[in-house]
Amino acid sequence: MPEQRARPERSLPARALPWVLWALTFHILGIAVLFGYFNLSIKVVQVIAAWKEIAGLLLFAAVVVRAATGWGPRVAVSAADLFAGLWIALALVFFATENVVLRDFIPLKAAVFGVRDAAFFMLFYFVGRATPELGDDYRFMKHAFTVLAVTSIVAIAEQIFVTPQMLVALGVASYVQNFLGGVAFTQGNVYGLPDNYWSEMGGHMVRRSGSVFLSGQGFAVVFIVLLPLATLWLLQKGDRTRWFHRVLYGVIWIGLIATFTRTAIVVAGLQTLILFAIRRRVTGAALAASVAVGALVAGVLVFPSLATFVFETLTWQSGSSVSHLKDWTNGITAFLEQPWGYGLGTTDQTAVRAGLEPLTADNVYLKYAVELGLPGLVALVGTLACIGMAGFQAATRSIAAPARDMGVAVALIILGVLVYGMTSTMFNDPMVGYLVFWLGGTAVTLAQRAPSPLSSKIALSYA
Repeated sequence: MPEQRARPERSLPARALPWVLWALTFHILGIAVLFGYFNLSIKVVQVIAAWKEIAGLLLFAAVVVRAATGWGPRVAVSAADLFAGLWIALALVFFATENVVLRDFIPLKAAVFGVRDAAFFMLFYFVGRATPELGDDYRFMKHAFTVLAVTSIVAIAEQIFVTPQMLVALGVASYVQNFLGGVAFTQGNVYGLPDNYWSEMGGHMVRRSGSVFLSGQGFAVVFIVLLPLATLWLLQKGDRTRWFHRVLYGVIWIGLIATFTRTAIVVAGLQTLILFAIRRRVTGAALAASVAVGALVAGVLVFPSLATFVFETLTWQSGSSVSHLKDWTNGITAFLEQPWGYGLGTTDQTAVRAGLEPLTADNVYLKYAVELGLPGLVALVGTLACIGMAGFQAATRSIAAPARDMGVAVALIILGVLVYGMTSTMFNDPMVGYLVFWLGGTAVTLAQRAPSPLSSKIALSYA
């Protein structure tokens, strides 16, 4: 790489990240209103909705240009880069050859959606490799806190003021059924809304908050990515934390609980407890655990049906648990029958949107194992493992506190992805896929910049 030149404090991609975060936050709501409420044609709305893919291509091009001209950060090739490159290469090869090699007709629509849902977001990993300045301060963590606070306030207001009829009038039902082609996901209610707006609790249907994401699960999965960042931003303020920030943090947790997404709540709680332990906030961790247990006990006493809900969850008797087991069984069977893969667009919501019967669903590992075969599964696990290790190294070796905290956040995000991915194909959500791998790329670069243990020991010996 050529020697670095003097460059601005923050690159264009780093300055663009907060804008991308906020735009992705309101993307689904905006598209739903344009299509379902204002009745714009599907072609026009599809062009508008493509802003995120266009932004990804432009940001990736900007990184390539900066690297070629010597303005980008100096980085060395890492194992994560190789796995990420394998991931993208596999997707492109399958896209170009799957109907020829596999001798199975997969519609072009399924292949296009498949490559977008399975690999496009990996471009943001390489954008993240060129933005180590995200670890210079806490600005992005503050944005994460604000996004969760705003969307959680909307979620609470939704439970109080917004009715299913209002959502239909807003255009949500039309958006899901006609724009996304998700009629199959709206058969369980009379409103034509996504079925995951409701969850059965002890024989009663309970409404779940979807906030601006128009889906309880879609809203909950965002916490897996943003909550560690938001918590770290709050903790780093220490005694300077204002009372309303503490109140907003409580509101954030209420917003998550209002989604009634059990796995997401458990994973977010695990992430937070680990974070408190890392920051030696034992009292805070004990208080948080006590409040959670106390709230659960109080809920069971006030709403006896909650006890049935918890029991069915723990014993895998709930409707979603049965559905998961069915999808996982289908996925494992499909993988064992054809371990070289069935091709892009053959699983989960991607297949449904293209009019195909999905071979599996609700598991990110089986999605890649079935679509891209064993190499795809290796690329997925290898990339996540390398990014998680890089986050740990940045957290333990970096000199600056913001860089260490960014490493902690990325390590916890990857932990959340590894666990939550067993019940969700979470990268279908652009906000999740883009942010996980953008921050993952940043962590890899921060880890490379951090002093090695050997150099630290040498410096201490000379001191």
